[in-house]
Amino acid sequence: MNPPILCTALFLLFTLSTSAQDLVGRKIVNANLYLNATFNSGERTSTYTTTILTGKVKSDNTYWAFGAALDNVNIQNSDNNLVNFGPAVEYGKFVKLVDKFYMAPVTGGSIQGVFGDLPGIKTNIYAIPIRLMYDFSNHFMLSASFGSVNLSTISVQGFTNINLSGSLTNNSSFGVFYTFN
Repeated sequence: MNPPILCTALFLLFTLSTSAQDLVGRKIVNANLYLNATFNSGERTSTYTTTILTGKVKSDNTYWAFGAALDNVNIQNSDNNLVNFGPAVEYGKFVKLVDKFYMAPVTGGSIQGVFGDLPGIKTNIYAIPIRLMYDFSNHFMLSASFGSVNLSTISVQGFTNINLSGSLTNNSSFGVFYTFN
């Protein structure tokens, strides 16, 4: 997708005003868990990432959620074991499409200390421009997102890795969003 078109679409989504007052005042708890294991020539690398965020929907149908992110990377038959921990933040907006369906783009990030054999720092910034949500009860919303843009860096003992990725086709996810009054 052409970057100016994507920027214009995101700007319009974030500036639209809606009448979705039924979400105003709801508190949000958003938790994510990512697990990955790679096997290569008898060696296993396992990674898990978990994030928990909490916030509240404001009168303009936006929310700021704050919490923490925790990552762990373990390489079998190696002395390298990294644990990353630090604060996380997320900003989102609900744009009512029809009755209980919302477009809910989101952006966020975290900064984490890297602890273990190789101390350092890790940062992550992401945006999910196409996230659809269905409010099927007073407490639960189904979520489906298609695509994302992600920039992450990790710097440990003089080694820096920068990763920029983006996709609108193969980063699909489905989940449940919990809200309470």
